[in-house]
Amino acid sequence: MRRTVGRFLSALLVALSFGSAHASDKLKIGVVGLTHTHVHWIFESEKQGQFEIVGIVEQNKDLAQRYATQHNYSMDKVYDSMDAMFAEQDVQAVAAFGTIYEHLEVVQKAAPRGVHVMVEKPLAINMEHASEMEALATKHNIHLLTNYETTWYPTNHKAYEAIKNDEVGDIRKVIVRDGHKGPAKLGINSEF
Repeated sequence: MRRTVGRFLSALLVALSFGSAHASDKLKIGVVGLTHTHVHWIFESEKQGQFEIVGIVEQNKDLAQRYATQHNYSMDKVYDSMDAMFAEQDVQAVAAFGTIYEHLEVVQKAAPRGVHVMVEKPLAINMEHASEMEALATKHNIHLLTNYETTWYPTNHKAYEAIKNDEVGDIRKVIVRDGHKGPAKLGINSEF
């Protein structure tokens, strides 16, 4: 899992290096929402030193405190709103780990500030939200990424290489068996 986040962040760092005045510094990330449990990746990945989490937006202070204890961050970093975080912190990118419905609002708040956005999968609740997010990203020249975790699986990269190198012949049909049995079966926290 650490490799997954490392690759994601590497991709984000590479993407941000184009035109960023802060490319040689640690990337300053704001985390928006804590309800998607993949948020643990970003807290664990911060320890690798490639980026710094400068702010966290979460209104559920019990959840924020529980994760603060688990990941050893200060509750001084926790804000009630994106506006409050942006007013106090120099955020270069946000990673959204809230509900899918909130993804559009994250882009609406971040894009006009030139802040790049990564949202958990899926991108949006519908085509209308997705189109608006795409338009905002284009208008404000930011990177908008969706963390499709399986994109980073080594097996998928190996399959891609084999196909690209013509090692398997013509592709006529692709069957993918992927995913898991759902949050309840995995014992995901109640906030998810």
